Amino acid sequence: MLPIKRLELRSGRPPAELTSFVGRREELSEIARLLDRCRLVTLMGPGGVGKTRLSLRAAASLAGSFRDGVAFVDLSALHEPGLLTQTVGETLGLPDHSPAAALDALVHHLEDRELLLVLDTCEHLVNACAMLSEVLLQNAAGLRIIATSRQPLDIPGEHTLVVAPLARPEPGRYDPDLPGDAVTLFAERAAAVVPGWTLTPGNRSAVALLCHRLDGIPLAIELAAVQLRALSVEQIVDRLDRRLLQVRGRRSGLPRHQTLRAAIDWSHELCSADERLLWARLSVFAADVDLDTAEQVCADEALPADRVFEVVAGLVDKSVVLRVDRDGAVRYRMLDIMREYGAHRLEEAGDAEAMRARAFDRFAGAIREAAGGLGGAAQAGWLAWFRREQANVRDMIDYGLRRAPGDVLCGVTLGLGRLFALQGMTGEARHWSLRVIESREQVPGPEWTEVLALGGVLAALQADLPPARDLLRRAEARALAGDDPRGLGYVRLAEGVAALCGGELEEATARLEEARDLHRRVGNTDVLVPITGVFLAVTRTMAGDGAAGVAHADEVVRAMEAAGEQWCRSYGLCVRGLAALVGGDAGAALPDLRAGLRMKRDMDDRLGVALALDMVGGCLVSLGDAVAGVRLLAAADWARDYTGTSMFGPQHAVLRELYQRQAREALGDAAFEAARRDGAGLAMPAAMAEALGELPPAPDAASATAAALTRREREIAALVAEGLTNRQIAERLVIAKRTVDSHLEHILSKLGFASRAQISTWFVQEPT
Repeated sequence: MLPIKRLELRSGRPPAELTSFVGRREELSEIARLLDRCRLVTLMGPGGVGKTRLSLRAAASLAGSFRDGVAFVDLSALHEPGLLTQTVGETLGLPDHSPAAALDALVHHLEDRELLLVLDTCEHLVNACAMLSEVLLQNAAGLRIIATSRQPLDIPGEHTLVVAPLARPEPGRYDPDLPGDAVTLFAERAAAVVPGWTLTPGNRSAVALLCHRLDGIPLAIELAAVQLRALSVEQIVDRLDRRLLQVRGRRSGLPRHQTLRAAIDWSHELCSADERLLWARLSVFAADVDLDTAEQVCADEALPADRVFEVVAGLVDKSVVLRVDRDGAVRYRMLDIMREYGAHRLEEAGDAEAMRARAFDRFAGAIREAAGGLGGAAQAGWLAWFRREQANVRDMIDYGLRRAPGDVLCGVTLGLGRLFALQGMTGEARHWSLRVIESREQVPGPEWTEVLALGGVLAALQADLPPARDLLRRAEARALAGDDPRGLGYVRLAEGVAALCGGELEEATARLEEARDLHRRVGNTDVLVPITGVFLAVTRTMAGDGAAGVAHADEVVRAMEAAGEQWCRSYGLCVRGLAALVGGDAGAALPDLRAGLRMKRDMDDRLGVALALDMVGGCLVSLGDAVAGVRLLAAADWARDYTGTSMFGPQHAVLRELYQRQAREALGDAAFEAARRDGAGLAMPAAMAEALGELPPAPDAASATAAALTRREREIAALVAEGLTNRQIAERLVIAKRTVDSHLEHILSKLGFASRAQISTWFVQEPT
């Protein structure tokens, strides 16, 4: 497993390779050489030539050269350039934030890291990828980027490496001792397709000719190997020759493009009529899908639903569709080039618009159903569904913005807002709500009021208060004019959150109380209703009424526990703990805070995790464990900094400063800074485990002995205690930074420590 920092909430680890990797030794060496002297390498070539596989293998081989590992970002299903920065940040495990803050957040996260970032499939977002790469490289000196694209990014410092087809023998010049990578690939795939198949003197000439005809293009070779289930190699060559003559006789373009098109055309011809139809229809999905979705969207009189599984299985057998396992469920996906081919066939048949509409209707219905089920025990299942379907949902919503009726779009927007919010992804929720608001001047009916209120509260949570208040004024006017108490309840909730984020506690409390009363009056059971009580608990706590804060939070916890709901309940636990902490009872606070964090971890709510870590850190400081508290406060820093505000207002930031000041006074400057740096470098699983008390206690600094340390190691330990970074220590001692890294690992190992903070504390306590 690659040593990647901060990626564990939504992992950016390169996906495991499902088949053997053949050849490319020279390319791998060249990539390593280029990255040693330049910082952006673009692997360029046509579809099917193997750019993604090469980038994956290069990333795996180079991971050990980067302190913070490798992050892999698959862009194939992303079609919204405005979400590129947020998508990269999401892959790196960053909390969601506004588009305006996303770039600053990403730069801040990467500026001190040594990381290899792989951006796979950039060609359809080439301008956005170019701009993002340039900014990141300018601001993060330890960053290297591998991009894969059908065209260069064209930014300063880019080095392009054209990914050529695999080496293949010339006709009549086959050497059994040097078969070439193309022949090796065919032989390996053929053996997987037909057990017992081997390269023999009787078939190797035909295999060599086939690989030559296919121009050594890996995807074309793999597609040809599948045909061995029904044909001999000689028959494949004969049929391919006829197909190539037809393609090259009627199309212009590069020969390699023609070869791949011929191979895909041929795979298409070998499919049954039902398989061809489903191939085209599956192309409407941006990413993988489950069987139920494929049946609901793709089935009709021409292809009955009870036939879809059999037809999908046939496409899997022909390597047109890939079977993938996600979260224990079987799903199906197509390579980009196969999806493009299917989409072209769908357009030719005149069915593209109808299929897109059906796909939109399917996801729109599911989103509205999910929104209704988020307030109870079905919540976890719907969130898991949404995580699996996000790429498809994004693509379908983009279609809906152009085609869907206003009332349908409103319902989808409100459902999306809740689904994104429950994962801490307020930035993307805001992105889509603003897209909808900008796409329609207004929509008849009460849901438009809720859409405006949603846009307002999301803006407020990201500290963008002027546009938040503008949207809320519009929403309030509609609710009052339409005598809409339900809509007004959402408006008052949003106004209360905006006031809290602006530091206006009295105004926030008044608005939230009015929202609570309106919700009760109309019997609203939406998942956002109990969050009103959570925010009320916060305003009362921050105003100094801890008892009222505990009471409000306790009401939410009890109600949501009875309903089987997790998201509001976990926030209720955290805020109940916060109220106890502010009231001076840190011992009572810690169990609630840990219970809330455990639930947030299980839900994969990144913003909730960060807030809970923050509170546990403050609690540990209050309980006298300053080192552990500072580490957790620092681990949560990235979320607070990147969102630009605290979800619980500026008063919460004041509390943080108080706990940090207490810790600094207890530890001293050097030990405090060492603990802070350690915490900032913690991977999220480690930080959460530490906060939950799931890690074994670290060795006591006082019990460690200096006897095992060399003179140089003691010298470095002293500089660590001064608060110097590894780079600063290297400069002070005039040695390489990697040498310092190595010495520090030895120090930690010899003393039995896990952090720089422990080294600092030990050195201060036992300097001789």
